[in-house]
Amino acid sequence: MDEEPRKQKTLKELVEESPFWEAEELMHNLDVEIDRMERGFGHMVWVDSSRPVSICLPLLPITPRFKIKESEGKFGVAVELPNVPEDLMRVNVDRTGIEISACTSDPVCRPYYVKIESNVPLNPDTVQLKHTGTTLEVNAEKIKRKRVNVR
Repeated sequence: MDEEPRKQKTLKELVEESPFWEAEELMHNLDVEIDRMERGFGHMVWVDSSRPVSICLPLLPITPRFKIKESEGKFGVAVELPNVPEDLMRVNVDRTGIEISACTSDPVCRPYYVKIESNVPLNPDTVQLKHTGTTLEVNAEKIKRKRVNVR
């Protein structure tokens, strides 16, 4: 008994035969997911010789737990960054707020990112940093607004 080899069906044919899926909707969703995946593969790891070593998906940053501390003259934030050494923390303070990005010391970095905006302008020259255990505290003085009397 020689049987003819069965023709392999395409995904579209399988979906069209199924009573559970609507082909157009499934194909659209599949196209969207493939496009999203392809964009993620754009992150490459390079060696010193400017030759790509591998293509890998970057991990999306996690927003760490944080607590805003605000007083009359100061604005600050305390951020929980477990397993993050000081050399893998980056703090940027400008007039609009405080931005913190960090990476764990694990073999695969787990990135953290948070940006806290202030309602009052901050003085970036007055930044104070304090790292104790797993907590990073960032404080900056608020810029006092000058009042001008108009006669």
